[in-house]
Amino acid sequence: MDTILARDIRNASDKSRYDAACRNILADKHVLAWLLKDTLTEYHGQSIADILPCIESPEIGTVRLDDTNAPSRITGMSDSDKSLYEGDIFYDIRFSALVKDVLTSLIINVEEQNDFYPGYSILKRGAYYCGRMISAQNGTVFTNQQYGKLRKVVSIWICPNPPKGQEHSIMRYAMQEEAIIGKAKHPPEEYDMMSIILVNLGDPVAHKENDALRLLSVLLSTEMQPQEKKQVLAESFAIPMTQEMEEEAKIMCNLSDGIEMRGFNRGMEEGQVKGKTEMVLELLRANQPLSFISQVSKFSAERIIEIGKQNGIPLTE
Repeated sequence: MDTILARDIRNASDKSRYDAACRNILADKHVLAWLLKDTLTEYHGQSIADILPCIESPEIGTVRLDDTNAPSRITGMSDSDKSLYEGDIFYDIRFSALVKDVLTSLIINVEEQNDFYPGYSILKRGAYYCGRMISAQNGTVFTNQQYGKLRKVVSIWICPNPPKGQEHSIMRYAMQEEAIIGKAKHPPEEYDMMSIILVNLGDPVAHKENDALRLLSVLLSTEMQPQEKKQVLAESFAIPMTQEMEEEAKIMCNLSDGIEMRGFNRGMEEGQVKGKTEMVLELLRANQPLSFISQVSKFSAERIIEIGKQNGIPLTE
């Protein structure tokens, strides 16, 4: 019989393998090309054939995401960002992509977020990642006060198990110009320097209105078999499933982490939300700190504040 420690070690190992399989699948250039085409205005209207050569600017880095011989997997920027004062960030995927007809490139981060309720705002984490990718350019992309060389950064968060009502959606959060007084205008390339994109997947069969959503829903599905995925990739997206990608798909199907998380989210929707909401209210009435309630309930601070407001308990973040 397994001890608790043995089970925890095995579960941690399974989760690591599942996460690694997701990263390796998402790092395929063909997959990234479809993602960029349907999420970034810089690639709107371009063909996949046009976008593919733009991915992974050759002058940026040579550190691989992992030790693999897969030829189509991106190999450019380091997956870590080191800061003396703020600690290290390890990105799932980070790469550079040229913008056609523009003498610059984007720095793009892609994250697979299996847990839709991690206990904090995914968007705020995305904003932090963008901030780090901006500041990390000092000393690499530009030096001293050469801010004109600053590159736009994009953080894309892919959520395979969003709650009901948010499936099959793509939300973009970007910097925009707002005229408070007057009509002065500045070129977007001077201020549009960061974007956060939230990609909520869903049933790979139910919705087919968006190519990137369907492709990612198929690839990251824990219910479709590798052979089914292979057929969809070939027929609908002209993507050859390499042996490495097929192995990653098998790993995902064999591991239960994604299925368990999907069951958790469904449970949250169908019954557990009520129980957790009641627990949050009890903790609020007991004047427990917001950070503690968030840690226990796995609800974001914003959600806890909203629950309080709905029940006559005013709070501030």
